[in-house]
Amino acid sequence: MHKEIDTKKEEEIEKIMKGNFMSSAIGTIDEEEYPLVTKIIPMFNNKSIYLLMSDLSDHTRNILKNNKISIYYFLKEEKEQKLNNKRLTIIGTVKKLDLKKNSVEFLYLLESYEKIEIGSKFWGTFSDFNFYIFKPKRLLFIEGFGKAYKKTFT
Repeated sequence: MHKEIDTKKEEEIEKIMKGNFMSSAIGTIDEEEYPLVTKIIPMFNNKSIYLLMSDLSDHTRNILKNNKISIYYFLKEEKEQKLNNKRLTIIGTVKKLDLKKNSVEFLYLLESYEKIEIGSKFWGTFSDFNFYIFKPKRLLFIEGFGKAYKKTFT
């Protein structure tokens, strides 16, 4: 049974999304309906999650056919029992932003993204790279055994 997310947990989850994680991955569904999980670097900015992705990557091509994805945040493993460590999964939909590379919004997002991924200011301007915005549907935060929190977004 999942527990309710209180204000303290909301703040902890937001802290994770703002960058307090070790690594992260995106889950997509391929053309044969198999899951594909690859590394991604989500950016939490102005209460939204943005992804900077190449239109040539497998996961992005999957999104063009099915925009339902999951984002998984790997947190620091502090406990010896690996399954008893904290982790965060958010599922939802993603949409490509139609932005010109010289637009104020694109340049703002790119400048912000550079703060979390060094070098992105260069490769983010390549013609195949675009920003996508993630709209969460459900969130699952696991603190350890018997400590599962779930939230549904409207």
